[in-house]
Amino acid sequence: MTRSSLTEEQIAEFEKKGFLIIKSYYNTEEVTRLQQTTFNDESLYDRAWDKKDAQGAVSKVCLWQQTSDDFYSMFSRGRRLVDVCETLIGEEVYHTSTKIMMKEPFVGGAWEWHQDFGYWHRDNYMLYPKCISCMIAINQATQENGCLQVLEGSHHLGRLDHNKTGDQKGAAIEFVEQAMQYHSLVNVELAPGDVLFFHCNLLHKSNQNRSSAPRWSMISAYNAVSNQPFKENEAVYYPLTPVDDEAILNWKQSSL
Repeated sequence: MTRSSLTEEQIAEFEKKGFLIIKSYYNTEEVTRLQQTTFNDESLYDRAWDKKDAQGAVSKVCLWQQTSDDFYSMFSRGRRLVDVCETLIGEEVYHTSTKIMMKEPFVGGAWEWHQDFGYWHRDNYMLYPKCISCMIAINQATQENGCLQVLEGSHHLGRLDHNKTGDQKGAAIEFVEQAMQYHSLVNVELAPGDVLFFHCNLLHKSNQNRSSAPRWSMISAYNAVSNQPFKENEAVYYPLTPVDDEAILNWKQSSL
């Protein structure tokens, strides 16, 4: 397996479970550079949204849609993500968003049970669930600092109704409670450089950060080109030009 291809077993696992974890997908040098960039990027805080959970605790999210020649785009445009997403979706994809999730020590809020397609479908006018998200662990994600939790195989439920919960959109809780009787809850603990690929209908959440360690991640999302929004909205289609894996370490500030 090359870094941008999957085995038949991995494809089958994704189709069955709705998610796939690949350990050490980015090497130590790449992860170190990502950590140095994000942790020293004050603009992330300046541009971040504060999202309250049902209890009022806050998580910070910095999100953008368009890729460029900046350092973060060397990940979101990288074939290591793009090629795998096209394999799993089975079609050509484009980048819909990248976000940095900043769950700070002791105060970082929870994310309620939801499906990404639960609001992409309604807010962004995407007809089919031909979307996938790729979570790159910037630092350690553990149960103590609020790692992602998923209900294995719950993408087979199809899209559930979503309602406002705090500042977030949460899946209809009575359906979630029923789903928990049939689908195992998995704590997605990740080391820096690990990647989680997950289906847009997979139910997932995360708890508040009760530890002294932050939990940061970068999530790039992709949609099938054939599934572009059928109505004009804030989710604009931008053509995607992939870059090779070496672009991460070859990137220099002067390349802008």
